Amino acid sequence: MRKISTVISIIIYIIVITVGFGSLKSIPQPCGIIWNCIFIIGKVVVGFIVLIVGGVLTVGLTTPLWKKVESFNLPAIKKEIFSKSCVHLRNYYGLQESYIITKCFDATDKKFQNHDVCIFVVGDELRITTDLIHGFLYGERDLGCYAFKKYEIVLSKRLCDKHLMIEMRAGKTIFLLGYKARSFIEKNFIGKETDYFN
Repeated sequence: MRKISTVISIIIYIIVITVGFGSLKSIPQPCGIIWNCIFIIGKVVVGFIVLIVGGVLTVGLTTPLWKKVESFNLPAIKKEIFSKSCVHLRNYYGLQESYIITKCFDATDKKFQNHDVCIFVVGDELRITTDLIHGFLYGERDLGCYAFKKYEIVLSKRLCDKHLMIEMRAGKTIFLLGYKARSFIEKNFIGKETDYFN
C-alpha cells in the first residue's frame, strides 16, 4: 500500500509539472535581446514556482491516501490479531501481573526451544508457557504450560556463546532462559535466598 501511494504521488507530480512546463512553452517568445533575456529569466522563475506549486498540489491531492496508508498498518494489525488470539490461553493458564517475556534458548521439552516464553506466578506456582502477551508472533501454536513449586527449582548461571543465561532446573526438567528471568524469578517467586541460586 505504501509503495502504491508513492507511485501515485510521483505520477501526480509528474503530470502537474508536465502541464506547468507545457503551458510555459506555449507562451510566444518576444523579439529583441533585452526582452528575450527578461523572458528567459521570467521562465526560470516561473519554472521554480511550477515545481513548488506542483509539490504543494501533489501533497494536497495525496494526503487522504497517505492517511489511509497510516491507518492500514499491517504489522500492527497482525500483532493485534495475534494478541487477541491468546486471550483464551491467558485465562486458561491464569496469567496475571506481574509477568516477564523472555527467550527460551533451550529446554528439555524441545517445543520451547528458541521461543519467546511468558513467565508468571499464580499462587504458589511459577508458570512458563507461550508468549501470552504478543500471541503466536514467534511460534506457531500453544507450547503447553509448566508449573513449578518454590522448593522444586534451582537457578544457575550459564555462559553460552558469550551470552549470559539462566538455567532453571526442576528435577529432570530444564529451561535455559534469558538472564533477565533471574531477577524476575528471585523478586516475584523465590526471593534472594542463596539456596536457590548456584
